[in-house]
Amino acid sequence: MIQEKRIVKKSSQTATYTCFSRGCATREKDPQFRGPDYLAECLFPPLARIMLNVTPLRRFVMQKMFPPGIHEYVLARTKAMDDAFVEALDSAFDQIVLLGAGFDTRSLRFANHNRGTKIFELDAPTTQQEKIDVLHRKNLAIPKELIFTPIDFDRQDILEVLSKSGYRTGMKNLFLWEGVTMYLTADAVDSILSFIRRTSATGSLVVFDYIFASVLRKENRLYGEEKGYDMVARVGENWTFGLEEDQIGTFLKDRGFCLIRHFSPQDLQKEYLTRPDGTSFARINETHSIAKAEIVK
Repeated sequence: MIQEKRIVKKSSQTATYTCFSRGCATREKDPQFRGPDYLAECLFPPLARIMLNVTPLRRFVMQKMFPPGIHEYVLARTKAMDDAFVEALDSAFDQIVLLGAGFDTRSLRFANHNRGTKIFELDAPTTQQEKIDVLHRKNLAIPKELIFTPIDFDRQDILEVLSKSGYRTGMKNLFLWEGVTMYLTADAVDSILSFIRRTSATGSLVVFDYIFASVLRKENRLYGEEKGYDMVARVGENWTFGLEEDQIGTFLKDRGFCLIRHFSPQDLQKEYLTRPDGTSFARINETHSIAKAEIVK
């Protein structure tokens, strides 16, 4: 289902970019806008760690690597999804599933919040194995609740793969679906949402981000749009799925979910990138939004 043509043999380039952005955010001087992912840099290759620690070089690389506002979007998204992850742990959800985990570090960063919630990280074998190898090389303790679950989304059934890893149906779950939907087909998105609804208890949550359909049409009316589209195309991980800007509530309702929180680009700007005096830290890329939805049956 998830398009992995390039990442069958190599780890995801966009996952690597995201990890680098998270690491760079930890060097922000203003603590209000400092990135929380202090483990991201542990997953960097040596050259990237050098760039991280040389401020002029880091800023130059970020300017060249990221479309306008994408680094700021990744910062806001990381904080929003951190909040959902910690809330699920503190509420003793039975299971958390990371769909397309990439180089996510939440299971390690928030291990002290976990009172027995099983965490399943699903991703392409190449990306996941690279992450596991780095964690071992860095002697980073892998929590006993964390279960790495390699999957070929194109050829394997999610429930079958998860069940072999100990996933139980009918439990109260959180699904984090970060930076993934835009690389899928509409049918794949529907299939995964159906899986989530069928196998989870009422009150389970899914948090995901998505791009606007206008981006796929290349209308180029949103801040950072054109260069964002060009970036993912350049690394061979094209955007293929988006939603109209005012359709998220209806989209989820039609699939058995209730939208309980929505972050538009403007909401993310206000929540995570605005100072107490109302001035902005930086302008966010306007092509993405984040939805938090609950299963209703």
